[in-house]
Amino acid sequence: HEEQLATAERAREVIARLYAGYHQQPDLLPGSWRDGLPEEEPARSRHIADFIAGLTDRYAMEQYRRIFGSVPEGLSNV
Repeated sequence: HEEQLATAERAREVIARLYAGYHQQPDLLPGSWRDGLPEEEPARSRHIADFIAGLTDRYAMEQYRRIFGSVPEGLSNV
């Protein structure tokens, strides 16, 4: 369904932006995750991806709102 595909694409964008935000500004990660962040790639990227993979939808949206100021249209009820 077209609406479901659009929602899935917005969700992918949220994940991509969260990843980029955490990669560029590791201080945005919670302390325990930031403290364990490897310096070298690909371990650094894997660590950030593992953090994001463990997020609930609601917590991901809270973090997105905290970092970027709002959530994308159509995902605010998550």
